[in-house]
Amino acid sequence: MTGKPIVPIPLHIAHASGDEPALMAAEAVIDYLNLPTARPPIAREDGVHVIVRDGDAFARWVYALGGDVDHTDTLDGATMWSLSTETPRRANGSTVPIRVHVALVADEFAPVKVEHRPARSA
Repeated sequence: MTGKPIVPIPLHIAHASGDEPALMAAEAVIDYLNLPTARPPIAREDGVHVIVRDGDAFARWVYALGGDVDHTDTLDGATMWSLSTETPRRANGSTVPIRVHVALVADEFAPVKVEHRPARSA
């Protein structure tokens, strides 16, 4: 059997932002503020979703952009924490919603419990 071997697409190319303006805006904020991510961001209708690896990384997002923090009830010993925030306001006045998520073991360090800072606009 002759032919070309199948070569997998590298992850950074498979998730390339292309022409998705919301994803490009979120990636610009991630790069500019040096915010951590555990995998490439994913654009959805409700905003750009970002996964981080631990509570410290989640706290960096909360500190940098503010927003509303919520978490799920404990299920099988873990909770999912989510930050609803947005990019800083652009020159045309628009923003892009960003959702940051982290799974933590129940009773593990939680970056925010009660007080939440409002999302910041530049």
